[in-house]
Amino acid sequence: MRSLLTFIFIPLLLAGCASQQDLQAVKWEVDTLKTRLVKAENKIKEKDRLVEQGLGQQAELQARLNELQEQMFALQGGLEEIRNSSGKGVAGAASERRLSAVEKELDDIRALLDVQAALPKSFFDTGMEKYQAGRFPEALDDFNSFLASNPEPSLVDDAHFWIGETLYALGKYEDAVLKYDLVTKKYAKSEKVPECLLKQGMAFHKMGDSETGNIILKQLIQGHPATDAATKAKKIVKDGP
Repeated sequence: MRSLLTFIFIPLLLAGCASQQDLQAVKWEVDTLKTRLVKAENKIKEKDRLVEQGLGQQAELQARLNELQEQMFALQGGLEEIRNSSGKGVAGAASERRLSAVEKELDDIRALLDVQAALPKSFFDTGMEKYQAGRFPEALDDFNSFLASNPEPSLVDDAHFWIGETLYALGKYEDAVLKYDLVTKKYAKSEKVPECLLKQGMAFHKMGDSETGNIILKQLIQGHPATDAATKAKKIVKDGP
């Protein structure tokens, strides 16, 4: 892309003197740049729509961001070529106004590109903030959006755990048990496993099934004896929740 723009602007650089034909050529090139900028902005809007809905895939969005960055660098290169030509008297005041307009559009694109294409970590963070604020339905939406956006693998087990916590806080104990169970089986080495077992046992107690709850809590005590979760489990088994 950049080499193509450079090739297009070579005749302008070689002109060396002002002419109406040169001015028209610069106008055409500036208009071409503006058309490219509009297309780039449309792509960014599409990216923002995907992120807002929580349906975008991180790899796809990152590829698009890279593509837009490449286009931006190419446009900057072309803009510099036009500026050099203008400095040699090829374009007049009208051309300079058009250059300013292009620069403004480039600045707008830079501002948009500062909003990262894939925001899986942001979904996780906002989910945590909403959970801590007691906004559980909204937190649940954010954690699910985080998982839907192809997130960083090291945070996936955490997200599932906090979905379980959110469901527990909403009183959806059966759903919470299933989510905790997913973590203990699919992410058996996760640091969240002891806490998941504890909350599973507590959820069964909440549902009136103390026998099953205590079986799970004893499993926690035997399998993870040195954890805070095991200490809490011992107290529940002995004294009740």
